Amino acid sequence: MTVSSTLAGRVPCDQPSTAWRAIVIGAGMAGLLATHVLAGHFDEVWLVERDDLPDTPGPRAGVPQGHYVHQLLMRGRRTLEALFPDLGQALLDAGAVPLDWYRSVRWFGAAGWMPPAGEGFVTWSTSRGLLEFAVRQRVLAERRVRVLTGCEVTGLHFDTMLARVCGVTIRRRAGRLPGVADDATTLPAAFVVDASGRNSHASSWLRAAGLDAVRETVVDARVGYASRLYAVPKRSIWRDWQALVVHGRPPECLRSGTIFPIEGNRWIVTLTGAGGDYPPGDDDGFLAFARSLRVPTLHDAIADADPVSPIRQFRRTENRLRHFDEMARWPAGFAVLGDAACSFNPVYGQGMTIAALSAVALDAHLHVLRRASDAPGGLALQRAVAHVARRAWVFATGVDLRQTGERGAAHWRARFMQRYVESLLGLAVDDAAIYRRFLRVMHMVEPPAALFAPSVAARVAWRLATQHAALALTSRRSASRCLRDLADARKSGRK
Repeated sequence: MTVSSTLAGRVPCDQPSTAWRAIVIGAGMAGLLATHVLAGHFDEVWLVERDDLPDTPGPRAGVPQGHYVHQLLMRGRRTLEALFPDLGQALLDAGAVPLDWYRSVRWFGAAGWMPPAGEGFVTWSTSRGLLEFAVRQRVLAERRVRVLTGCEVTGLHFDTMLARVCGVTIRRRAGRLPGVADDATTLPAAFVVDASGRNSHASSWLRAAGLDAVRETVVDARVGYASRLYAVPKRSIWRDWQALVVHGRPPECLRSGTIFPIEGNRWIVTLTGAGGDYPPGDDDGFLAFARSLRVPTLHDAIADADPVSPIRQFRRTENRLRHFDEMARWPAGFAVLGDAACSFNPVYGQGMTIAALSAVALDAHLHVLRRASDAPGGLALQRAVAHVARRAWVFATGVDLRQTGERGAAHWRARFMQRYVESLLGLAVDDAAIYRRFLRVMHMVEPPAALFAPSVAARVAWRLATQHAALALTSRRSASRCLRDLADARKSGRK
């Protein structure tokens, strides 16, 4: 869909036709969910997307990581069901697999295999393409939503007198429309949401408007993926799982892998390496990397399975937090959500859930403003969005900091959390109740405080103390051996 010629000129923000228009930049999950929420508050919502949107489920150019495992956490599933009550049944009808994390996911962690933990903790296992397609169908069917594809946003339109954003400048992508000039158009609106993902230009747009530079925190464990689809083997009597997770054990082993079932009776297999130890993209190298994992289970599962896709690689996986919530000034009429504000290493599966929770925070913000008759956007909303992502950030960066070995006062909380969780998972190997508790925190159903309940914290503290004492004893013995060896060497020298 192209931009109407009636919008070619600059239109003031207070014109009646635009007073209740919202614009969303980016049609990924964060943009779609923001659009859905905004359609309940504005007369019209324009969704601006630089790429084409496919008419069938599948990966698209604007989501290069779409070829890899995407697990929607339980909190994300419940949030999406609240936003779209029919979504779950539609996904199941399309072939999504109901997956019970307590019973059907076999997980080999740093300390060994996690135990069967009962049943009843079920999420949808599906490709990113199918999930996004199902959500997009529902959002674009809403009568107040209009989508502009083949257009990229080149900047924000500011009203400097009112210190607010009044719209965006958009441009048709070169070569997309033969015979049509690649001209710029200002599209006015009362509210603009940037959900354009990792490549967001919000920081530079704000700087161009005279606002302060945005502080960023980046944690990069140099993680890379290789992923491939396989037909699920018809006969495998030895397999007691639907999904498989094999983790590394940093710092000595930085390799891991997963198998999850998706629609079409397929497995999506993703191998992961950190510290620049990237899985290869050729057939033999892919299998050799799988064979090198800490247990052979994943390799044995795919060794004789039939691949049904090429091997695809992806290496842009850094965690990046843009601290918009710390800004001294923030323009009204503007918000940044999703990966544009806080992006995670995708291996932890948090991005789509955070996008859903951010949309809920946006909805709550707009309900409050409606009662106050105030302008949308502002630092209060950015702080709410930052709060939504904070726990997930600590969880994800704790693991990656363990792999990088990075130090610094700013990272102490994440490092402590990761060491605590590693010890807790050591206990979980023999205690299904602790494993269930960990899964519920990982899936954001319960807060991290649940892992610090007195009965659990005491056991973890005892385990940590025991490990520390054992390490100290080993160090003393090693030192004693070194001293004895040195003394023997001196005696030998005198002789």
